[in-house]
Amino acid sequence: MRTKIQITENIINEVNSKLMEIEKEINTTRLKESYKYLVSNGGKRFRPLMTTLSCAMFTSDYLLAVNQGTAIELLHNFTLVHDDIMDKSPLRRGKETIYQKWDDTTAILLGDLILGLSCKSLKIGLEPTQGMKAMSVFNSGLVEVCDGQGYDLEFETRTDISLEEYEMMIERKTGSLIKVSFVIGGIAGNATDEELEKLALVGNELGKAFQLQDDLLDIIGKQKEFGKKTGQDIIEGKKTYLIIKAKENAKKIEHLELLDKFFKNSGLDEKEVPIMKAMFEELNIIEDVRNLVDEKFEFVFKLIKEIRDNEYSDILIELLNEYKTRAV
Repeated sequence: MRTKIQITENIINEVNSKLMEIEKEINTTRLKESYKYLVSNGGKRFRPLMTTLSCAMFTSDYLLAVNQGTAIELLHNFTLVHDDIMDKSPLRRGKETIYQKWDDTTAILLGDLILGLSCKSLKIGLEPTQGMKAMSVFNSGLVEVCDGQGYDLEFETRTDISLEEYEMMIERKTGSLIKVSFVIGGIAGNATDEELEKLALVGNELGKAFQLQDDLLDIIGKQKEFGKKTGQDIIEGKKTYLIIKAKENAKKIEHLELLDKFFKNSGLDEKEVPIMKAMFEELNIIEDVRNLVDEKFEFVFKLIKEIRDNEYSDILIELLNEYKTRAV
């Protein structure tokens, strides 16, 4: 019997191979070079793993949905290329972003190109009915992730964001492509409509859990393992779950003044990050978010076992548990 490590490595290798094969469809030099640079720039291939393992829960074939996993990885990279332009991010995974290395025009065109390539890859190996269902889910996910990004942009200029609005935003921006990964894996595995609904719920809750975990790790994570400066979200003025929760719960004058300064200045100095962390701790927000993340992961693990209880659901849960415990 193959181990989890062997299976996940095989999936990642197959996806990487498919990504490099797709390069042959690109004719112009600049787009070919930028595409190769993009897909060879690492990445955990999380979404293809979710797609292929979800399919394997129903079929016991962990490579059956590798084309669909590749399609979703391309869709994910499309969002990253365009996000980097919008966020003016100079680096991703320690290397120059596409717009930074080339220019905005190349990055926009490359993003559009890989979106088209992902649509072509999506239906490979699927029956016509499966392909239609997969494309419908794929398109809905694309609309949702753009909608989520739109809300995120709106939130940059607002100080009255509710926790419900924030959860709605991360369900779309972070959760939609994770949901698409699980559901399309299920479609490739001929899951029932009821099973597909459960897979969609797994993706939604997992997306929320990951974003809440990222919000938490920004303030408590180890910089070396987490890959960014501790408190970076606070310095940049990002309105995370912790900030919104603090705004709802703060009563002390010093807490209200700190939050007012954060919103007014769109962030704080690095030296003020420990003060913000101390406020989170005093208001029990860090512990509350820890518990919320744990609850969401436990819900996801239980639901996966309800959908299918076999070798591949075990591997999926084991893999998700590794992501849950990272960098804390």
